[in-house]
Amino acid sequence: MEYLTPEEMREAELRASSHGLDVATLMENAGRAIAQTVGERYCGGAGGRRTLLAVCGTGNNGGDGFVAARQLSRELKVRVLLLAASPSAIKTVEARVNFERLAAEPVETCCAGDVKTLVGRSVWIAKAEVILDAIFGTGVRGEIREPMATAIRLINESNAAKVAIDLPSGLDPGSGDVSGGGVVRADLTVALHRPKMGLRGREEYTGEVVVVPIGISANW
Repeated sequence: MEYLTPEEMREAELRASSHGLDVATLMENAGRAIAQTVGERYCGGAGGRRTLLAVCGTGNNGGDGFVAARQLSRELKVRVLLLAASPSAIKTVEARVNFERLAAEPVETCCAGDVKTLVGRSVWIAKAEVILDAIFGTGVRGEIREPMATAIRLINESNAAKVAIDLPSGLDPGSGDVSGGGVVRADLTVALHRPKMGLRGREEYTGEVVVVPIGISANW
């Protein structure tokens, strides 16, 4: 595999922007590719619709999770848990727009900006059959703060199939170091465009790594 550093990924995104592929389009492409991968692995079979929980942060990784949740709500029973006190904490316009779009879909949403509120919704994590880890992307550095650290612990304690978007939350995208606060132990990691350097040799956290295209050309 060709691994990219976080800096190289940002450069690839900037080149994509210069070719007319903006953040909103990349986010839509990423979410759709994630949803297709999850759908192929976990949809279908007997027993009715499966339950998926997307646990999302306030950055663009969370935005990718919102798009994937919207796409998957036609096939699965979908809930979205935003790790913030309110949607106003979402950091980018693109991610916020995609959170707002969930209101028109059969998706149940909840905000948890502190540990007490998160623990009150822990039944969502415990009962999910598939958990989409969309807490942190390539921008994570240092020790994980609350309520994200508790969310990571609760995810790891669940019996759900765990799917990480781009990389497991808590894993340094460049070095592969595990930050204070823990790291999601994923069964499947859906790497966007190219796998990030931190994934290399960290199978105990990444599980299987599947690389999906998001529209960035290798020739740019």
